[in-house]
Amino acid sequence: MIIPLQREHAARVAELHCAALAGDFLPSLGQDFLTVFYEGVMDLGVGSGFVAIEDSRPVGFVLGSADTSVLFKQVVVSRAVALGWRAIPAIIRKPALVIKVLETFLYPGKEGAVPEKAELIVIGFDAAYRGRGLGRGLVNALNDAFRAQGVRSYKVTVLQENLGANSFYRALGFQPVLEFELYKKKWNLYTLDLKRDA
Repeated sequence: MIIPLQREHAARVAELHCAALAGDFLPSLGQDFLTVFYEGVMDLGVGSGFVAIEDSRPVGFVLGSADTSVLFKQVVVSRAVALGWRAIPAIIRKPALVIKVLETFLYPGKEGAVPEKAELIVIGFDAAYRGRGLGRGLVNALNDAFRAQGVRSYKVTVLQENLGANSFYRALGFQPVLEFELYKKKWNLYTLDLKRDA
């Protein structure tokens, strides 16, 4: 069953995010950091999120936004102290994370002239529930939410080395638009035309 992401799901979604995307930047700031982040997204209503429920608990999630830069700015400004406090231990352990924080804020400039502001920010699953079609269901729920907001197309970025994720998005009709470098890694940017996908 797929339902809208609620504030009470924040801690579990943060746990799933850290487990599914352990090598990514945001999980490197810690599960407590991500819990505060997801609570902020829900409290401010700046994102569109969904969770896949199995055995009475979230086993997968997706988060998108009609304007990712607005989402991050509003959440960071409104939760600056709480986020900063929770990021400190990770930054003390690994000071190079400060550079990644700066890269994250400069990331939109890496996308060149891509007009889409809307974005699928993150999707993740409990490993035991992969391969059950939950990913497709979550993306379809996000597509419907974006259409209801008047979004005509949106983007998603994927590590080039993540062959499974690249295949997943291509199978769902996402089209490759460009390649760029972030965090010293190569990324692909895809877009999905929601008018064509409807």
